[in-house]
Amino acid sequence: MKSRHVRVMLAVVAALTGAIVVGGPGYETSQARMYSGAVWLASERVGQATLVDGASAEVKAQVTVDGPSTALNVTQQGDAALVLNERTGALRRVDSATEDVSPPVSVLPASDGLVVLPSPDAPRVIDVHSGMTTVVDPVTLAPTGEPEQLADRIRPGSGVVDGEGRVWAIDDATGDVVWLSGGKRRVRTADTGNGRLAITTGRPVLVDPEHGTVQLIHPESGGVSRSLRPELRPDDDVVVSGSPGLARVLIVVPSRGELITCTFDVGSCTEPVKVAAAGADLGALVEADDHAVVPDHSTGQATIVDLGTSRVVAQRRLFDRPAPFELITRDDIVFFNDPESDKAGVLDLWGGVRTITKYADDPATPALPLVPESKPSDDVKKTGRQKPDPGLGLPGLTGDPGEGIAGPAASILVTPGNRGAVGDEFELTFVLRPAVEAAVRWSFGDGADGSGSSVRHRWTEPGTFTVRATATFSTGKRAEAETRVVVDPPDAPPAITSLDIRRAKPVVGESVRFSADTTRDPDRWEWTVTRSGRPVPEVTARTAEFAHAFTTAGHYVVTLTIIKGTRTAQSSRQFSVGRGAVKVWGRETERLNLAPPREAESGVIAIDAAESHIVALKSDGRVIAWGDDQFGQLQVPPQALSGVIAISAGGHHSLALKADGSVIQWGRTDNGEQDVPDEARRNVVAISAGSMDSMALKDDGRVIVWGNGSEVQPVPEAATKGVIGIEVGNLKFTAWKADGSIIVWPFGEDAGGRVDGGVRSAGWSDAVTLVLGENGSVTSRGFPMTSLYFVPEEAKSGVVSLNWGRQHVLALKENATMLGWGLGYDFEPPPPPEYNRGVRAVAAGEGFNLVLLDEID
Repeated sequence: MKSRHVRVMLAVVAALTGAIVVGGPGYETSQARMYSGAVWLASERVGQATLVDGASAEVKAQVTVDGPSTALNVTQQGDAALVLNERTGALRRVDSATEDVSPPVSVLPASDGLVVLPSPDAPRVIDVHSGMTTVVDPVTLAPTGEPEQLADRIRPGSGVVDGEGRVWAIDDATGDVVWLSGGKRRVRTADTGNGRLAITTGRPVLVDPEHGTVQLIHPESGGVSRSLRPELRPDDDVVVSGSPGLARVLIVVPSRGELITCTFDVGSCTEPVKVAAAGADLGALVEADDHAVVPDHSTGQATIVDLGTSRVVAQRRLFDRPAPFELITRDDIVFFNDPESDKAGVLDLWGGVRTITKYADDPATPALPLVPESKPSDDVKKTGRQKPDPGLGLPGLTGDPGEGIAGPAASILVTPGNRGAVGDEFELTFVLRPAVEAAVRWSFGDGADGSGSSVRHRWTEPGTFTVRATATFSTGKRAEAETRVVVDPPDAPPAITSLDIRRAKPVVGESVRFSADTTRDPDRWEWTVTRSGRPVPEVTARTAEFAHAFTTAGHYVVTLTIIKGTRTAQSSRQFSVGRGAVKVWGRETERLNLAPPREAESGVIAIDAAESHIVALKSDGRVIAWGDDQFGQLQVPPQALSGVIAISAGGHHSLALKADGSVIQWGRTDNGEQDVPDEARRNVVAISAGSMDSMALKDDGRVIVWGNGSEVQPVPEAATKGVIGIEVGNLKFTAWKADGSIIVWPFGEDAGGRVDGGVRSAGWSDAVTLVLGENGSVTSRGFPMTSLYFVPEEAKSGVVSLNWGRQHVLALKENATMLGWGLGYDFEPPPPPEYNRGVRAVAAGEGFNLVLLDEID
């Protein structure tokens, strides 16, 4: 009945199963279709559009769309490819199912400034030179209206389309933000000389280095919803990209070779992450599975950054010389493509490269060479210093990427970090995924070598050294990895490279761990944590890391000062602590005695609602319950008073998931609910309680059900493996998989179907299946006569979670507000305004609703 799928649980499933799904099923080459993990790429030399499957790294179709040596721009619009001749402006459409190419259509006068922008309903074409824009039919490509004047001249690279199909740009003459809404041209004064626009969760973002701001713009009024101040300089020329499922913008500063991430929900920007040499020619970056991939055209390489930790994961040289390659993402698969040659490929997020030849050899095409295999001594001088290298030399598989990656993925872990001083001891560990026995040899870049899966080494002089490790398996095959270690002079000042706060948004009473990465081994650590507006720190510490549980909600600043000899370094970071307060309202609140007890006024991290009772999880891992106790719903067993990580409330019973993977149940058991089966007493990663049934998801992707409906509705074969999320309602079970498929039984997969791009949650209620996609959009399937079927416009973007009642559903938005719809939607009158800001979680009961609030201000 309620959404029990917690995203952290998905990470556990992936880690324990050791499997990563990267694409959908394959299709015959003779009948090419657009399926999960496939993209159309430009092959300009031969005038073709090439369909590439990311899962198999194979060419599935080659379609001639124009003459040879034609500058082509290929854009995805749904399942079709839109191909623009950049010289003549002729636009064609390639049908992915039939490979048919439409006749060329010229929607605007020929210009080398034409750009095609995909949109939720129909593509937009703009001309940056004339400032004109028009909408074209997604099938026939015919203009659907008269062209509109957006600006006299549009700043190149600034044209974007938001989630509602509005075209946004920066007027290059005035620096103002301009957009079209309801057939009218709108203007917001910005006066930005070097600003750039991006779209995140369907909304525009203005990155303005000149004024040092990043602004999330309200899509209708043009006003500023939120503003952040990253470390930008007025003269920075930036490349920007918005996250699709999180209110976040990624900013690359080529002049410094740095990446900055700004997240509006967190309310802060990261410290700059070094991704390339200063002045590198960095192109348009992409995001996939919480990783950023930054292309460097000046070196032909790409750098992968884990956005969760703000650390470089790998750096791979895709071509052996400068290349104007592009990056494209589809279903969290990253493709690289050089439109001017026959080379393309797939870049895995751990650094693996699978190179693809798009078409047969053409003598007129100077193919870019692949990276040759390096020898450990190639770039080591007698002094022990390494030759200058434009790359970072960070973890990544070496060897010829054209041959593909055979066997485990390899990387190097350096402890305490990749930077230190002369004489410091580093521990280097060779990591294979999956783990395989192998003999490992090391080269440290200073003429020394070693052996073993884990080694220790000290450098005797300063410099930047490439460490290489080679693993040889019993079969004779090898895997290689490399990383770079920076060794400072003994008297170099210390530096703090990052501050880490876990969790980033805690609640009162929750233990928060603080740690940092530094360039030296400091003599002293001095931490202070101060609440905003208070002169005296709340906590101080003098250890490398420490933990603290806050007693007051508010905004805080953590500052670390490190001392090495007479040198010091200091860094600060802002964060907030929420109260974690439960609020309840609705017609049944008083009758069922649902007013939150004192224990629920702070320190709550999760909530759920049943038909007549409520359960909440405290920050100390303890479950509390209140409301109706007719069937013992409030009799929380001793096992659920500590170590609980997830909760779920059903009709008249509840479930709790312990950190050890065991499930606890209490409440009614005489109406078919039954007791927890042995299979659900270990290795469980997610739970869901329904009206008279329960579900559990095992760490091997298998679903377990028990209760009234389980005997007549056994688990279908499709739900016995590969499942990543579950939901049970009134005798209806829902499970979804990493490939976007949804299984609803007893109806079968047809009731759920499949969602491109992945599923966050799904559930069946009132004859309707509601699905929340990874893109934050809610869609419905089933009977259009029911109220749940009609999803409100506000729920078609920016939704982060759903919670089901019997006949209504609540949605939590990324801006920390909520909405709901359905027959039982008890919002007449609407929820109190003070309950609809700073929302952390929502839950739908029978005749009542509840929210979990930050209550920071």
